Amino acid sequence: MKKKEVNEILEHISKKFEDDVPGIVKMLVRKKIGKFQSFDVESLPESLRICTIEELIDIVKKGLESGKLKI
Repeated sequence: MKKKEVNEILEHISKKFEDDVPGIVKMLVRKKIGKFQSFDVESLPESLRICTIEELIDIVKKGLESGKLKI
């Protein structure tokens, strides 16, 4: 992926996080970010590695609505 595309993605995530997340949640997320930094992509099931972001968002939404996703 090109550096410009990576920067665009990072800027978008940062903007969404800044705009839409309450301060207390930001504080809690920052405390847990170490887990994300040490995350091993190879530990993911193949089904998750090959799905598109659109599919993942749809799966998460439906999982939350149905109660199958417990976060």
